[in-house]
Amino acid sequence: MRNNDLPIMVLENVSKTYSEGVDALNNVSLSIEKGEFVFVVGPSGSGKSTLIKLMLKELEPTSGKLCIAGQQLSKLKRRQVSKYRRNIGVVFQNFELLGDRNVYENVALAQRVIGVPKRKMKKNISSMLSLVGIADKAMAFPDELSGGERQRVALARALVNRPSILLADEPTGNLDPKNAWSIMGLLDEVNKLGTTVIVVTHNPEVVDTMQKRVIAIKDGVVVLDELKGGYIYERR
Repeated sequence: MRNNDLPIMVLENVSKTYSEGVDALNNVSLSIEKGEFVFVVGPSGSGKSTLIKLMLKELEPTSGKLCIAGQQLSKLKRRQVSKYRRNIGVVFQNFELLGDRNVYENVALAQRVIGVPKRKMKKNISSMLSLVGIADKAMAFPDELSGGERQRVALARALVNRPSILLADEPTGNLDPKNAWSIMGLLDEVNKLGTTVIVVTHNPEVVDTMQKRVIAIKDGVVVLDELKGGYIYERR
């Protein structure tokens, strides 16, 4: 098997127990292929946030193995973590934009971290703002934007370095239905361009309508892994 054929993310018997004795994840095994679109669902406290932090190597598992984007995370040295994280673009529910920077500067931060030359940076940012539909907002500040526009900026920032994985944590949580569907449409387009998209959500309508793979977690255990969505665990 060629490396290109390997799953982009593999968890093998991953468990995470916090110091208080709380089992956040219990013996989770799953595999996500390159180019998949996956929803991760489950009630509050199910282990979704812990799973995200393990993917970003913000936490270490108590046991088990994670291999993401060709890297076994337990073998990464501290100085290698920032480079590893370049493979993962992250979009948050509350946007995480800097209020004293305009749209262009918010997106540029991701490029500056990896030392992209100014001329290439300008081209990359322009292309990305066009992709997410806010090319005309480059000089606007976050407080001048709607919630949907802010999430588009966050998406542009997450994608400008061309990560192989996009992790969206409740990306529609603060949006009205119209903007929520607009953002989900963008995520679908990004996925069609080849990026692996993982969306953590509590929105059953989105999951039902989009008909993607659904991984449901409850009490730290995977209780459903369905290739074509239309199901959310809380409905049981």
